[in-house]
Amino acid sequence: MAQEVKNDIKKALRVNTIPLVAIMTAVTTVLTMLVKIPTPIRGYLNLSDTMIYFSAYAFGPWVGGIIGGLGPALSDLISGYPQWAIFTFVIDGLQAVLVGLLVKKFNPANIIIGSVVAGVWKVFGYFIAGGILSGFGPALGEIAGNSFQMAVGLIVGFALFIAVRQAYPPLVRLGNLSIKAGE
Repeated sequence: MAQEVKNDIKKALRVNTIPLVAIMTAVTTVLTMLVKIPTPIRGYLNLSDTMIYFSAYAFGPWVGGIIGGLGPALSDLISGYPQWAIFTFVIDGLQAVLVGLLVKKFNPANIIIGSVVAGVWKVFGYFIAGGILSGFGPALGEIAGNSFQMAVGLIVGFALFIAVRQAYPPLVRLGNLSIKAGE
């Protein structure tokens, strides 16, 4: 199992993947910054989940994890929320890794279950992070907003993946480890 993971990571992180990661990280950062709805515990709701889900579906767990962690964390740093950046990097990066590892076949039930499990991780992770930064009372109030953000991100990210996959079928061959073309 460990050797299989190591091989998957090596295969995903080739030299020709670096420009893809850079571009997708930049797009994720900008999209995360584009829509910012402030929350009571000094955070904000955004569209990061859209790109986290898209990247995990399109490029698999490891590339998706890098994009999903770096993009939103850079947005936190640039947008004046540096206290959230390390939490965001870990929580959002692991969300993408979870999606990539859990979604093995391209079918709606598998995608929904794997994506919701990863989304629940994100909501829980931000509850803990919010509790550390602002107290668990205010963090409890963020659960509904974070759940909404996750649900919107799942729907829009999946729709974006389907649209891009139809428009550019080689997308799946660019490094996706978990969703094979034609499945």
